[in-house]
Amino acid sequence: MIPSSSPSPLDRAAELWGIEPHYWDIFGRLHVTSDDTKRAILTGRGVDPDFERAIEERLRGERQRLVPPCLVLGAGPAELPINAPDGLLATIDLRPESGEPARFEAPVRGGRLRLPDLDLGYYDLTVSVPDRAPEAARLILTPDRAYLPEDLRCAGIAISLYGVRSARNWGCGDFRDLRSLIDWAVEETGAGFIALNPLHAIHNRRPYNTSPYLPLSVFYQNLLYLDVEAIEDFEDSAHAQRLWALPSTQAALAALRQSEFVEYESVRAWKLRFLKLAFLTFLREGRHNPEFCAFVEQEGDLLERFATYCALDEYLHQSNPEIWI
Repeated sequence: MIPSSSPSPLDRAAELWGIEPHYWDIFGRLHVTSDDTKRAILTGRGVDPDFERAIEERLRGERQRLVPPCLVLGAGPAELPINAPDGLLATIDLRPESGEPARFEAPVRGGRLRLPDLDLGYYDLTVSVPDRAPEAARLILTPDRAYLPEDLRCAGIAISLYGVRSARNWGCGDFRDLRSLIDWAVEETGAGFIALNPLHAIHNRRPYNTSPYLPLSVFYQNLLYLDVEAIEDFEDSAHAQRLWALPSTQAALAALRQSEFVEYESVRAWKLRFLKLAFLTFLREGRHNPEFCAFVEQEGDLLERFATYCALDEYLHQSNPEIWI
């Protein structure tokens, strides 16, 4: 349960200046922002240490702003809210993200300024009226809807590949499952596409290295999705085949398939174990494979750095599970 806090001037100031009162970390632990931390952050941001006065001045400034600091509008004629009496003539200096700056004038009518027709995009505005200091604003003009080609009229299925189960996978969906899913979706539902989660390489370990949105590399894919059984060197490796044939191996993989959740560490450990055996066979029999040599040469330093990182990460984490790199 999150501890309650009284609405003291310090707490109100912290909220106004965007300081979170608490957060939960990935391990499920609650961290409450201390008063000393709030004061240090507010001081670092230049907030008056008399927090009641700082709050009053900030709120008064927001109420008295000439124009909002940022405004997002759709296509068509744009109107800018302005805190000024009707009839005043305002001067607007407009700087687009591309193109030449422009200046124009417009009267205040009903608390609004009518802007000229503008292209979609981002604009920096400076608005001036008599007897007031000029104020800056950010204007963002967006389309009313995302672009949709006229010939794009189809439905699809969104899946998280890691969550796909089959009678043969190792507790995590792989590329063979994906091909089977595509065939089923086309034949049975008439789907036009499959939307996938990111397939980037990740650490495949808990508590927080299992998110497809926190990749360790965006250039290479997660080994969990490999169909290891389809790799030629897996079939040619006597060591891999002996390990594969063991009842204990098949029982372990069956347990992973039946697990309620994806057991990232265990799936990774099994796949990496077989991949290493397959690679030993490849090194003995196919070191000069032209496709492999071409791939290594093409990837160059990027592949070497990625492989070095993975090797160091595996070694360091095995030596100390508290090390996360």
